[in-house]
Amino acid sequence: GSGTCSSVLWVTSTAASVSAPNSAFGPDPACVRDNTLDSPVFPVTSSAGSLTFSRNFNLESTFDGMVLEIKIGAGAFQDILTAGGSFVSGGYTGTISTSFSSPIAGRQAWTGSSAGWGTSVVNLPASANGQNVQLRWRVASDSSVSATGAYIDDILVSAGYSCCPPVPVELMLLNVQ
Repeated sequence: GSGTCSSVLWVTSTAASVSAPNSAFGPDPACVRDNTLDSPVFPVTSSAGSLTFSRNFNLESTFDGMVLEIKIGAGAFQDILTAGGSFVSGGYTGTISTSFSSPIAGRQAWTGSSAGWGTSVVNLPASANGQNVQLRWRVASDSSVSATGAYIDDILVSAGYSCCPPVPVELMLLNVQ
């Protein structure tokens, strides 16, 4: 019911991870929910920027899913593919049903089961070059049937910019909306 849904957010989880001790976890409840996990804003100084991350998902196939979005400069968040990015490997696995009120209805997404950990490699849009960008992982569920959810870990951005050590996923969770 809606009572159990209202508190469902991304959390730090020790249930599964690629690099110990934890990962970020977005659950897949049996209610309409749109959970976002946002990265810190970072500059891209190359037209060949890329993103690599590990993901492990078990989401109600074709009804619940996870998408990756990007905000370039002052623009709105949009799907990584719509923005001009592309998957090198580990791309979306299905299209989300337009029935049952999913917040990402009709979109391509990671859906169903990944059968364990896998890696996604993404080319950032060339238009991100010279801009500050922000990444967003969204786990969206519809009005019925729950599944486990989605874990992400080991996020690495190669954006032509180097300054600092990688941001641990648990620090990203401070920005959860």
